[in-house]
Amino acid sequence: MRHYETTVILPPNLGEAALEEAVTGVEKELVERFGAEQLAVNRWGKQNLAYPIRKFKEGYYVHYEFDSEREDTISGLEARLRINESVIRFLTVRRDEEMRTAERMKIRCAKRKKNENMDSGALGDGQLDRG
Repeated sequence: MRHYETTVILPPNLGEAALEEAVTGVEKELVERFGAEQLAVNRWGKQNLAYPIRKFKEGYYVHYEFDSEREDTISGLEARLRINESVIRFLTVRRDEEMRTAERMKIRCAKRKKNENMDSGALGDGQLDRG
């Protein structure tokens, strides 16, 4: 199972009904069309953009977290987001690879600390004998 995060930026001038329709539309497509599981939707609200996009200085951010086994989930979702005129920008990140890498790094750090403690313990005993 692959874990993904997609952040979508919508125009700030969308009406409340259009905004709700856009957010739920992406939700529906993820679940029904692309087989996403454990979908979590976080509405971050209006935020300032780092730079103007299509003459907008702020946008409405929505963050989706989901799991999927299908290979075509992201390509299909991104194709749908590209043709959706109410989407300013989007970004999808595959998080399960990052989580695995972070876990490996934790294990390596723990091994290094263990080895360093063993090495420093041996040196510490030798220094006491000299003194």
